[in-house]
Amino acid sequence: LNDTNPRSLIVRLCDVLSSLRIHGVVFEDDTRSEAVAQILDFISAQTSVPIIGVNGGSAIVLTPKEKGSTFLQLGSSTEQQLQVIFEVLEEYDWTAFAVVTTLLPGYEDFVDYVEVLTDSSFIGWEHRGVVTLNLTDDPEGARTRRQLREVTAQIRLLYCSRDEAEAVFRAARDAGLAGPGYIWFVVGTNLGGSEQLPEH
Repeated sequence: LNDTNPRSLIVRLCDVLSSLRIHGVVFEDDTRSEAVAQILDFISAQTSVPIIGVNGGSAIVLTPKEKGSTFLQLGSSTEQQLQVIFEVLEEYDWTAFAVVTTLLPGYEDFVDYVEVLTDSSFIGWEHRGVVTLNLTDDPEGARTRRQLREVTAQIRLLYCSRDEAEAVFRAARDAGLAGPGYIWFVVGTNLGGSEQLPEH
């Protein structure tokens, strides 16, 4: 499919489903649009065909789903992302880190899981604290820059949405914290796909 606008997506998928004997559909896209997931959920409910969304907008978790839908969304969970990040930190012997979050839903679970990973490990992790940014009350980014400067670790684990990541990295760049010598790991449920975060 070359186009994920709602009309094109519905027409093309319905054409495929009506012309071929299909047991299920695996759908991958590189958009960030939740509309893709809603369309796939609707098609699954109407056709009784299982659909698996594995990336992009199709993997944005929907709750609740349409009645009768067999739409399964597969994206890496926050816990899986953190496990991989901690393996990288261990591999490079980067044991000192700080956690930076926004108020994105799930940030408290993120902080809790970081504590579980560090407390249950034999590695001597040096957790240098948690900074929670409120981006809505700081449109100019002055408070965000100040809060980011207070963090002493060069390794930072950031939990946020993609849009928030742009604002956080803008503030970090302005504060001189996004250049050489600083390593950021960004964790979130909708940060994948072909689009890259800004250069800084």
